[in-house]
Amino acid sequence: MNNSINADQVLRELALAIARNKVGAMRPIADVLAGEGVTQSEYDAISENPQFIRYVESYAKEMQDSGFSFAAKSRILAEDLLPTAYHMVKDPETPAAVRAKIIENFVDWGDLKPKNSAISTAGPGFSITINLPSTANSAQKTIVLEAETPEKTPKIAENVQKPALVLLEDDNYEYAGDDYL
Repeated sequence: MNNSINADQVLRELALAIARNKVGAMRPIADVLAGEGVTQSEYDAISENPQFIRYVESYAKEMQDSGFSFAAKSRILAEDLLPTAYHMVKDPETPAAVRAKIIENFVDWGDLKPKNSAISTAGPGFSITINLPSTANSAQKTIVLEAETPEKTPKIAENVQKPALVLLEDDNYEYAGDDYL
């Protein structure tokens, strides 16, 4: 890869990490740099680069506009308050409705709700529609082919006699040569 392309990619990745920290966790810059494998002296030189500054500002604005800042801070707060919620559930003095709601939230956050697999098997499967363009003498025709679900496989007749296919050649037919594989 061209060195200038590689350098720009590294610059963008570092700018994204800095912007994400700026609108989200707000950890010490040394932690972010350690995670990116950049030393403080390297960062001091990079942070003066006008293109790097534009990248950081652009990424930070995009994250704030998309709600990343709020979502990231909410995730951090949820992680921090998780032990408190656990103690509230275990405390018999907490009202039952509150404890039930917290348990419901735990199930939801943990993605532990049972999946409804019956919905995925309903329906005819898939459908193919072929539209044939109209000609001068006929109207447009539509052919619809539908596949059935696996539990509704069609029954195939076992004793079906098909006529033999016979290929006849003229007596004067001359072969061009032998075929080899």
